[in-house]
Order: sequence, then C-alpha cells, then structure tokens
Amino acid sequence: MGFDSIFFSEAENELSDIRLKNSMLLDRRNEEIRNKYPEIAEMKRELSGTLTKLITIITERADNAMDKIAALEKENLALQERIRCALVKNGYPENYLSPIYRCSICEDTGIVGDKYCSCFMDIVKRKAAEKLNSTAPLKLCSFDDFSLAYYDDSRPTELGTTAREVMSDNLTACRRYADEFHLPYKSLLMQGKTGLGKTHLSLSIASEVLRKGYNVIYGSVPDLMRKLDKEKFEGGEVMDMLETADLLILDDLGAEMDNRLYVSVLYSLINARMNASLPTVINTNLELRELERKYDERISSRLLTMEKLFFTGSDVRVRKSLE
Repeated sequence: MGFDSIFFSEAENELSDIRLKNSMLLDRRNEEIRNKYPEIAEMKRELSGTLTKLITIITERADNAMDKIAALEKENLALQERIRCALVKNGYPENYLSPIYRCSICEDTGIVGDKYCSCFMDIVKRKAAEKLNSTAPLKLCSFDDFSLAYYDDSRPTELGTTAREVMSDNLTACRRYADEFHLPYKSLLMQGKTGLGKTHLSLSIASEVLRKGYNVIYGSVPDLMRKLDKEKFEGGEVMDMLETADLLILDDLGAEMDNRLYVSVLYSLINARMNASLPTVINTNLELRELERKYDERISSRLLTMEKLFFTGSDVRVRKSLE
C-alpha cells in the first residue's frame, strides 16, 4: 500500500532539517576545539589531508601504490586514535568531532540501497497518523484531571466495593499502564455504561504514551469504520496505520452500524495487532454477553483475552451538568 505523497515530502523536509541542525552542531564543536585546543584541530587538518594524498597515489599509478595506500591507511588510523585520546584527555567524548547522525543505518539520508530506510518510513507513518488524529482530543485529558469525587462512596456496587473504590483502582491501573508502556505490551478492554470515564482515562493513557515518543492512534469505531469504508478497507493507508500503530485506542466499540463487513474488518484489525504483539485499548458500553451477541466468536474470544477494567457509578457528565 502507499501513503499520500505529501507525507513523503514532509518526511524528507524533516530529515533535511535534522541534517542541517546536526551539521551546524558539528561546526560549533569544531570551532570550539579550534579555539581551545589548536593541537587537536591541527591533527584534524592532517587527517583531512590524507584524502588528498590518497587521490594523488591513485592518480600517479606507481608500481608501489598498494604499499603507499597501506602506509597511508596506517597513518590515518594513528591520527584518528591520537584525536580520540586527546579529546578524552580533555574531558570530551571520543566521538565528539565525528559526524552526528540520528540514524546510523542510513546516516539520515532516508535511503538504504534502493529502498527507504525504516527511520524514514517511521516519519511517514507518524505524519499520516498525525493527520488521522487531527480531530482527536489526544492531549486534552490527563490523569491529574480525573476526579474521583464524582463517584459515590456510600454504598457497595455490583462489583462488591463502592464506585469510588472501583474507579480509584481503575485510575491506578491506567496510570501504571501508561508508566510501564513498552513494546510489546498487553491490551486493555474498558467496559461500563456511558459517562463513567472510559474515554477520559484512555485519552490520558494516549497523552502519556505520546509523550514517551510512541506512535498513538485514537478513534471511535464508528468514525474509523466510515474512514475505512471510503478506502474500501483493503490495502489502504488508514488500515495500515491502524494495524501498525504502537498503540491503537478504539473508542465506543459496539456503536457502529450492524454490518457483517464491519465485523470482518474489526476481526482482521484486532487479530493483526495481536499477532504482531501490538497493544490495543478498547472502550465499550456493552457488557460481555452483549459483545458475544453482537460479534462472532472470533472477535469476542480475542476481547476476552485482554486485561479488563470494569467501570461503574452514575453518569459523570450528568453530575457535572448539575453543579
């Protein structure tokens, strides 16, 4: 499948900026060393001169050219070692004057052989995910904004403890999930009636995981199904992003239209992510029995393998509106 060309252009611009910034940083380092330690700068100048010597040897085509090249290589390695030792002696890392690359595989060119480097494609996917997430409130929720005061603490719920105790445990579990997030990682299934904080906590997880530098995609299942429908489901940009995101958050599972094709696509998506050991956070207002009735056994069995958080209490949005 292919991404829109605009994302490739944006990735190329980002790599160009990275190369420019690293080149400017290296220039500043060389200037610093020239001013403080001219003897090291002189060794760097000599090292640069070995390339001119090599070209001269090759151009002359002398009978002993190979011997001269071997001697020049020995001289070059000795100079490199002297520079490293001098830098370390003066408190610098031994590679302080070496070229600076974010990606050592492609050296920030974005190309390896005749293919795009994985670092380049990561940028392309991130740019595409940012567009897909452009209408999602990923950074509008945080754990600190989640108030337990809206949950009753006077009587036990069907789960055996008060709503506030249940939600306190859920808040702790979600914080831990975000704090310990890594790849591969487990998936979460959040279940409970509308207005109990499932979306708030899943978006709080998203904010923290994004802050760690991972690729996160959030979307309501009905909205994502409509987007996938537009690209005819198979081999499209959206489906590829959903299948490969570091963390996928599917909100409001069960609110999409009853459609056999949607069920098939959901199974394909959830199954692909499980096979790749990529975590998914799913929110639903449906109980387990309702999930089993709405979806076939292939989907419900996979949902049941996820770590489950049950939400209980009264609709928080209603209580807030009464304040």
